[in-house]
Amino acid sequence: MNKSKLGFLLLVVFSILGCTPEPYSAKVGFNNGSTTGKHSVYQMTLTTVSGGQANLSMGGVSSYPGASSSGGRMDTPAHIEGRWDEGWSDEDKTSSTPHHRISADIPKNAEAKMKLMDDYYQNLDRDYGSMQVIVDGPRVRLFYTKDCSSTLDDCTPKKNIDPNGWVVKGPKGIRDVVVLFDGIGESSKTPFSNADFAY
Repeated sequence: MNKSKLGFLLLVVFSILGCTPEPYSAKVGFNNGSTTGKHSVYQMTLTTVSGGQANLSMGGVSSYPGASSSGGRMDTPAHIEGRWDEGWSDEDKTSSTPHHRISADIPKNAEAKMKLMDDYYQNLDRDYGSMQVIVDGPRVRLFYTKDCSSTLDDCTPKKNIDPNGWVVKGPKGIRDVVVLFDGIGESSKTPFSNADFAY
């Protein structure tokens, strides 16, 4: 068999097997917080492009970056789904306590933003980042950051690395983040039932 026939045969085999590259992934910790005070986060799930899920629901949060968990390796988030209330306890809640929920796709440029953040610094030698969900009333934001602190690390960016201006300062104005999602959920004066939450 000549080389051209062998090459064609291999091409056919690979196309039949459906070989596709692995999705971009990063090693991350998880944060769930708020910049506007007490919130109770009952559910906050990120579904990734490969179909995996990450749970960032951490109960009572009231600060940024808020509660944290160890996380793991995950690929690019593609969808966010969550349910949360304003306030923590019965004392914080009244008959008009706002209840919120969201089910939304994350913009497709999320992978490009994560890659940018992972390659952003000249001298930061850190192989992990942080995936952060921030709830402020009905507003939900998803940040990805390498947690570079200008007081502890060399956070000098590479030259001309961010022509789109995607890297911004986080809510405290200290660390660089990329915003993967910024949206407004539905609100109700009465709690959403589990049946209501099935979109």
